Amino acid sequence: MIRKAFIFLSLFLTLITFTGLLSMARAQEYHTLPNGLQVIIDQDERFPLVSMRLYVRAGSAYEQPGQEGISHFLEHMVFKGTKKRAPGQVAREIEEVGGYLNAGTSFDYTVYTIDLPSHEWELGLDILQDMIFGSTFDPDELNQEINVVLAEIQRSLDNPGSRVFRSIQSMIFQDTPYEHPILGFKETVKEFDRQMLNDYVSRLYQPKSMVLAVSGNIDSGQILEGVENIFGSLENKRSSALPIPIDIISALDRDPEKRISLEQGPWRKAYMAMAVPAPELSSPKTAAFDILAYLLGGDSTSLLYRELKYDRGLVDQISSQVLSLERTGLMYFYARMDPDEIEPFWEKFMDRVSTLNKSDFTDNQIKRAVTNIEEGLFRSRETLGGTASKLGLYQLLDGDPRAEEKYIHSLSRVTRDDLKNIIDNYLCPDKFVVAALIPEQVAVSRELFTDALGISVSTQEVPDQFASEADDETVVVDLGNNRKLVLIHDHHLPHTSVSIAWPGGNSLVSHEQEGLPELSAGTLTRETKRRSFEEIQEFLRDRASSINASASRNFFTLSARFPTSYSDDILELLSEVILTPSFSQMELERAVSDQIADIRQQEDRPVGYAFRHLFPFLFSSGAYSYLHLGEEDTLLQATPEMVRSFWEKQRKMPYVISVCGSIDRQSVNRFVASLGEIETVSDNIVHDFSWSDQRTKDVILRDRTQAHILMIFPIPGKEHEHTPALSVLNKVLAGQGGILFRELRDRQGLAYSVTSMLWQSPNTGFLALYIGTYEDRVDEAIKGFEEVIEQLRTRNVEEDEVDRAANLIFGEYHRGRQTISSRSGEAASLLVQSLDLGFNLEMTEKARQVSPEELHGLAIEYLDPDKSYLMRVLPR
Repeated sequence: MIRKAFIFLSLFLTLITFTGLLSMARAQEYHTLPNGLQVIIDQDERFPLVSMRLYVRAGSAYEQPGQEGISHFLEHMVFKGTKKRAPGQVAREIEEVGGYLNAGTSFDYTVYTIDLPSHEWELGLDILQDMIFGSTFDPDELNQEINVVLAEIQRSLDNPGSRVFRSIQSMIFQDTPYEHPILGFKETVKEFDRQMLNDYVSRLYQPKSMVLAVSGNIDSGQILEGVENIFGSLENKRSSALPIPIDIISALDRDPEKRISLEQGPWRKAYMAMAVPAPELSSPKTAAFDILAYLLGGDSTSLLYRELKYDRGLVDQISSQVLSLERTGLMYFYARMDPDEIEPFWEKFMDRVSTLNKSDFTDNQIKRAVTNIEEGLFRSRETLGGTASKLGLYQLLDGDPRAEEKYIHSLSRVTRDDLKNIIDNYLCPDKFVVAALIPEQVAVSRELFTDALGISVSTQEVPDQFASEADDETVVVDLGNNRKLVLIHDHHLPHTSVSIAWPGGNSLVSHEQEGLPELSAGTLTRETKRRSFEEIQEFLRDRASSINASASRNFFTLSARFPTSYSDDILELLSEVILTPSFSQMELERAVSDQIADIRQQEDRPVGYAFRHLFPFLFSSGAYSYLHLGEEDTLLQATPEMVRSFWEKQRKMPYVISVCGSIDRQSVNRFVASLGEIETVSDNIVHDFSWSDQRTKDVILRDRTQAHILMIFPIPGKEHEHTPALSVLNKVLAGQGGILFRELRDRQGLAYSVTSMLWQSPNTGFLALYIGTYEDRVDEAIKGFEEVIEQLRTRNVEEDEVDRAANLIFGEYHRGRQTISSRSGEAASLLVQSLDLGFNLEMTEKARQVSPEELHGLAIEYLDPDKSYLMRVLPR
């Protein structure tokens, strides 16, 4: 179940996917039923799956006064029982066949998502129709869900990114249907009842206001017939008209004091957001806005990133994006920084924006922006779900199957004069709204902002707002010295993904050096002896490509993704990164600053704090006991020599190179040959570890509203014979149809979020139960965990529970392997652990053989309360 509205960043991704479109290689079928329901069918035989997306023109901007939040609330309630299915049965039926069920609410629409094995398509259509039009809205379930949504509202306010956008939204969209948050307000949510929901569905859920998109290994004739049988009898009960654009600029002019929101709180970082109005989605200016936003803050080559982060170090993060809605829009700037950088950042930001000129951008930079916008859209076709989402959203909001072609054409026609028009008419001080979240011990004058925005100072307070082988074969090549090359051919897209994995990571350093492997990863790709940071970023963006490095507790990985036509270029750069990284003092300092910023951001979020400190709590020695990102003091003492020494040691480990996609074998051969000069040593890493003697840990965080609890049980490593059954046990507990959700979330109403998670390394692991609960129900939540565990230890789970879990594992395995990056990464990860390429598939198949009796035995053996660990992050 989704249980989550689309937060702002997710909206950006969704709506950018809509506003930039790429022509499809396959033809889709477009149909309209007599009742007006639009149906799009896309046949794709690559995977044994089908993805369905039902879009309804019913988002938060369609809510009437007093209904704020009802679109999102309805999205919750459709999972709580229908005339045909009991509460929770919708999710259980989908999960029992290995499917995935979700929903999401945006400003202009609600979308219902179902992914299934392709032969179960009829079940998907039936459940979509039943959950939307057959929901009973049981009063008891409704009252319980009200409490859940109230907790969700409160939790969104604990997230600085969500909170600062909420302030921007309320200011720039004031007096419009977009003014209020998608989640609604506590006051309105408390008043929701069955009649309000029925009236809302009757008003907005009309067949003519819906688009159903289906993509997968399906027969189009069967799908269309099934849709007609299941949805064809629905009737339009009311007339409706498409909305017209809204002018939000005049509202800013009427009340300029409502353009600033400052709020102090328990944060270690400062979070700032700035926004200016932008036109509606259908505006001819949309493409130019998207390009300008990319040029200003779309990536690490952008103007604001270079000048404010890279050159001056004023921010940890800065970005700009456009949110284009049906009736209006905004250009949004977001920055995170140390509190003492607020004033210099703000002054430099406003000075730079105010003096912006079309000559600030070269032809190559504009071309790069267009290339990367197009490339991002192109990649959305990689998965069935991405294709279905894109097709459905295009049709709902534009109604033109050629919308993508038109947008791409408009991108190519954007000129500097178009950019100048936006700069002159929109990026003006009197058009900006600004919101800032500031640590409570930091004093910031309101006049700092009013002066720059041309607002007269008032004493009125603004209220706080929240080669040779066959092309279809997978080939493993032995490169000698325990090194391997894997080639996985997939010609669906002209793209290539490369993943390189080495054993090592945290296992190569001492406790005193914790954080150094991740710091090395953060520094490695920034600069080589031939190319500066700016040159590398421009080189990659010009080719719509990426290179990333990361360290884990047992491994180090380096990856690249690129259009196959740039194979020579990107693989040559990748070779440089491995063989001749620079590790200059300047870039190291920037990487240290970024990593410290990540640490502080984690610790600003209760869940992030819990997971940052989980491993040091569970393990008393060995690499598992390290803080993965390290401590701030240790990072500040890092030197280029320390990073270089680590990398010299790391890259000598025997590596696995995995290549997936459309493969240029000659380019790959040259790349592999270039790495031959590395002296390879044997993997003699000893993975020593000790579980901690301390069994409980409490952490108190000030000014928070929810408690977060983890109950952890040690288990064996992933090669143990019990791994398939442990995976099934985890899924029996997790998910919307799982025992934890049913018992603690649905039946007892103890939490908004509750689940279980499985972590396994080669030699150890744990099964963890997690719940985010109310501060006055901590003891009940822990007791709930204990009762579920006791139930598993005293009797067998039902056969259908085991089947559901095994099917979920099957579905997640196939869904998770749709992208070439996921498959190249999987292959590298498996082989570097000396596991077969088919290990994950084998575990999936073995999961289908697990019996209830076997799970009962595992529960007795591993879910022992006397051997468990308990971590609580509590509010104060």
